[in-house]
Amino acid sequence: MEKYELGLHKKSFSLFYKGGEIWCEHLDSLYNEKELLKNKFNQDLLQIGRPSISSFLVINLDETVIDEEIMEFIINNLVMLKKSLRKVVFVGLNSKMKNFVKKRNINTSFIMTCIDDYEKAKEWLVAAQ
Repeated sequence: MEKYELGLHKKSFSLFYKGGEIWCEHLDSLYNEKELLKNKFNQDLLQIGRPSISSFLVINLDETVIDEEIMEFIINNLVMLKKSLRKVVFVGLNSKMKNFVKKRNINTSFIMTCIDDYEKAKEWLVAAQ
């Protein structure tokens, strides 16, 4: 089994957390497999775009190689959703991609940040604004 296949089997899901709901997007453990990441994310966008899914997202990218092309792909698809998002947090980015998200945050209708710890990311999402 190729190591990226473990990432393909990780399912994204909705999680009730401390009185709120979070969509947990699992794009982690896909390593250098850009096309697999894009395909998995496109499939998950069908779920994310549903009105019943939370507008708070945590996107786990640990052990996946992320560059500006992939970040643009993810962010642009989130921006183009017909439903409004409120908060998006990315987990597992290097410092270059964190800076990219920080700069790109200006041109979105929702708040984005990067947090390295998955539990702290969930806390940030449900914290009062």
